[in-house]
Amino acid sequence: MLQRNQKVMSNTTFQFTTRDEIYAILTVCSSSLSIFGGVGIIIIYVYFKDLRTCGRKLLVYLSLMDALTAFGNILGVVWLLCRAGTTCRSVYESMEFCRLHASLTIFSSISSFLWMVIIGVSLLKSIIWNMPSFARRYMKVFYIIAWPIPGLVAVVTLSLDVIGYDKNIASWCWIDPDTPAILFWQFFTGKAWEMSTYLLTIIMYSVVRGFLFKHANKSLAVSKKKSRKAALQEANLKLTFVPVVFIVLRVWGTLRFLLGSLAHYDAPWISYLQGVGDSSQGFANFILYCALTDKVRERVFAAIFLRKPIHHSTGDNSRRLRASTVETQPSSHEVTRTEEVVN
Repeated sequence: MLQRNQKVMSNTTFQFTTRDEIYAILTVCSSSLSIFGGVGIIIIYVYFKDLRTCGRKLLVYLSLMDALTAFGNILGVVWLLCRAGTTCRSVYESMEFCRLHASLTIFSSISSFLWMVIIGVSLLKSIIWNMPSFARRYMKVFYIIAWPIPGLVAVVTLSLDVIGYDKNIASWCWIDPDTPAILFWQFFTGKAWEMSTYLLTIIMYSVVRGFLFKHANKSLAVSKKKSRKAALQEANLKLTFVPVVFIVLRVWGTLRFLLGSLAHYDAPWISYLQGVGDSSQGFANFILYCALTDKVRERVFAAIFLRKPIHHSTGDNSRRLRASTVETQPSSHEVTRTEEVVN
């Protein structure tokens, strides 16, 4: 297959259009922001020991995979530039670069989907089943699920030599269009995992959101403190944003895939939205869980401007909340369990 690809490449001309340029620019910009966001989340987790909750640990792993996906997308843009130019034709003609960035994005994308589902399951177990230590207890199981499985998919794809690209349009490497049962391979290497994540994310976060809404008044009746009410509102807002942000960013690539496969339709606006959405998850997580989280933002600003951080009574409230659960209704755990996973 390598010889066939090299023969086709030597006889194929490729014109880099204005649409391709816009797509490449949008992808590079959003990917760079995503890498920045992912690295920022990791640095904050490493530097601030008091912010190292189990929930943020899961977020770090998700952010790492999102940053890796963004890096793979930048490699895809480099691949397109090499296809259209003359200065790096050797990179394009060898196909090794093609296999590298295709396998990298296959691995990181599937792993990112799995970490998203794992975070949802952890929320579900912690809040509804009253198992706040679930994520910490099963972290090793999460490692086995979220890394070896995507790695196995990438290895199988590489070993069976089904990686390629469309010779006629601006496309980076994924599954060779001439591969038998191409739809199976496209679903196996990404789309099935992505669509399953949509469904599971909507279900799990809707269940958690509904549970918190149902028990909110009951919980607040036990404790009238404003800090507790604000914590519940913040947690609810973030729970609402998680599936919305994920789906809004990723759905354009899925829509383009379905329209292209079923209706052979590929409008420029869909490709532009895919270029931004597929590469922006890491930056969106940074905004949601760092920039818009009071405790994290204050700690970062305090470190940057060398000032003493504002100390809240969250720890005392949490301890009092845990103590009060012995004497009051079980619903008084909701804020504490939500903060552990979401914040």
